[in-house]
Amino acid sequence: MKKTCTILLILLIHLTYSQTKIYAFVGKKISVERVKSENNFYLKYKNVYKVEQSFDEEIKSDTLVFNSYTHMNQIQYSVYDYAIIYLVKNEKGEFIHRRTYYTPIILKKDGKWYGFDKLDDNIYDYEIIHDEHLNIRKNLAVGKTVFQEKIKKKWLLNAFFPEKFFLKINRSKVEIKYLKIAEKLLKFK
Repeated sequence: MKKTCTILLILLIHLTYSQTKIYAFVGKKISVERVKSENNFYLKYKNVYKVEQSFDEEIKSDTLVFNSYTHMNQIQYSVYDYAIIYLVKNEKGEFIHRRTYYTPIILKKDGKWYGFDKLDDNIYDYEIIHDEHLNIRKNLAVGKTVFQEKIKKKWLLNAFFPEKFFLKINRSKVEIKYLKIAEKLLKFK
């Protein structure tokens, strides 16, 4: 009986969350600020993003304002200037960020957005990018606010710009090795 109840509960949760429509877009960060939360268990952030590319017809405006909720410090996607952000609608029909899922977007080249997924093990699906450098000083400064513990800059660099995809040039600059176009990175999680 206990196994049956557990299976039914898992099935119910899966059905509830699998039927939630996900809206995705490439956005440019305008602002991310912590605001007062209605729930003491979650931190709440108000996000303002410029829509650079929408993957859904229902995202019609050029700027989106939405809330994110997290148990930890500031949300990690705020480190990047651009990201694919995944949203759902709440019961009021407002966009909210779904469990802080995101995909970093690093480069726009020839009208296409490029990024990477830290969890990808296979770089063979990625394109080799030559002679593209990024100044990441500002990104690492934001990273220090995300992880408020005393963390070394080298750790931050590897956390947000992994060696698999980037080559360190100096303390504040990296060279891009591999990226993938946004459409191939898109995952409805």
